[in-house]
Amino acid sequence: MTKIATHKVFSVPIFEFKLNDHIEINKELEKYIYDLMKKDEQGIKVSNQGGWHSPYFKINESKILIKFLEIIRSYLFDIISKEYGWKYDLNKIKIDGMWSVVNKQNSFNIKHNHPNCFLSAAYYVKVKKNCGKIKFFDPKEQKNIRYPAIEKFTELSAEVINFHPEEGVLLIFPSYLYHAVDENLSGEDRIVISFNVDIEK
Repeated sequence: MTKIATHKVFSVPIFEFKLNDHIEINKELEKYIYDLMKKDEQGIKVSNQGGWHSPYFKINESKILIKFLEIIRSYLFDIISKEYGWKYDLNKIKIDGMWSVVNKQNSFNIKHNHPNCFLSAAYYVKVKKNCGKIKFFDPKEQKNIRYPAIEKFTELSAEVINFHPEEGVLLIFPSYLYHAVDENLSGEDRIVISFNVDIEK
């Protein structure tokens, strides 16, 4: 029997990192976010259905956010330079918005992506069991519209991939990748920090 040559092209990466000693920084980030909520109880509505979505953070006015960015800078370097092979120029890499979403009981996020940037991220500050998986959708749209019955789940047959959130975990993914968050059934707040990364020409 002739051997099949399988060429997997145009792959879509989701990078996952676990921050060392994240417990202390998460406490500081959680306090920062809840302080913002007290000042602006309404927040804004974007993809969130229920819960609270902050306005963009004023990063330069917060020591804890500056500290957080310093910690994740090396991860961004590895992704941009080593994984993608893009030119890494610190002066041209821009955090294009950073915000938090606090999903309370029964809150969730509808399917969306983040246009006009290259990378997006989700960092888990506070999560409990059944607080809502993040779901990523195959960017090949036609595959999501029409596909045969799946008998065996493989990386080729999957149209949706789920990640269970874990405190201290940072996910970084292409901004064009559509994603959603399941309903929070944990009875406690689910707190995530998200941000976008742009690279100026």
